[in-house]
Amino acid sequence: MPEDQASEFNIKISSTGDTLGVPSGKSILAVLNENGYRVEHSCNHGLCGVCKVRVLEGEPDHKDMVLSPAEQSEFMTTCVSRSRSAEIVLELGPPSDGSEAIPIAPIAVVDNTICVGCLTCVRACTFGAASIDPQLVGVGGIMGAATINEKDCTGCGLCAAACPTGAIDLTRFANHEIVSHFEELLSSGVPVANTPRVVVFACPSCPASIDKFTQDATKPVDLKVVEMPCSGRVDNFSMLKAFEYGADGVIVSGCEPGKCYFNAGNTNAAKRVRRTEAWLDNVGLGANRVQMLHLPQDGAEPFRKAVQEMADELRPMVRGGLLKETVLSGKNTGKTAVVAEEVKAESPEDAFLREIGVI
Repeated sequence: MPEDQASEFNIKISSTGDTLGVPSGKSILAVLNENGYRVEHSCNHGLCGVCKVRVLEGEPDHKDMVLSPAEQSEFMTTCVSRSRSAEIVLELGPPSDGSEAIPIAPIAVVDNTICVGCLTCVRACTFGAASIDPQLVGVGGIMGAATINEKDCTGCGLCAAACPTGAIDLTRFANHEIVSHFEELLSSGVPVANTPRVVVFACPSCPASIDKFTQDATKPVDLKVVEMPCSGRVDNFSMLKAFEYGADGVIVSGCEPGKCYFNAGNTNAAKRVRRTEAWLDNVGLGANRVQMLHLPQDGAEPFRKAVQEMADELRPMVRGGLLKETVLSGKNTGKTAVVAEEVKAESPEDAFLREIGVI
């Protein structure tokens, strides 16, 4: 049993007066849901803050990684936090009648018909949830395909991002959901001249830093935020798709090295970003269009600085301007030529995506 869940205490519901015991080894969230009190949740690991509730009395024992000190003075996350006092009073409405569904955490799923049993997911999963079942039939009739233990799966998406055949996806934060965000965020509206469109893939520890920036009316970019369960869920396909839908730049924001809850999510994401940088540089688009950003919990200023620098570099190349300057590598010479081209001509982004078969 995790030491964090070893204590026993009571929770009291303000609206009904119900007192519920929270035994060792069980979360407040689990007790509330078992007794009909609807609490939305997502990560189940204190990383997103979705399950926070207001504390009216008692002293919480905060275990989350997302709430600010100011928020912790009023709220607690019910998925991981405990109580230092014998009883804690929570502000919640009456229990649900069961007709309203409670969002559940994402879980990895495998399409074994296209699984090649390569063991990549087994190596990628840091919680031991992925394995190869020799009884499952994989692609082409081979015996042995990946399977996911739902009880051990944390829904981080590391296995889905690493799968070379696309056989693994998530029940939430699925590939089609990520693409739908691009359709919604980038396909609507007309690009503003000299204002780069930047997509940010944000892990659960980063929203507070990003929110401070997005609320600034003078921000130098048209920022589109796509929330992810972990930066390790971001694969090369997602980054390239963002460019296909009209992004001028992409930022993958994750935890600082050594502080990823899923152990290796941020380091895996950094490797994919470097790979995408190399691809973009090789076709003349420039590696500066994509960046990995490791943010501390109070990372508003580092985030602002990184976005400002990217905006300054991208502004001459944005799609929304009447003319755009594009850096193209001279063929077989290694030299660089700067040319101005009309917007109606095929953009370098589209040329690259067409070359690799995305469009």
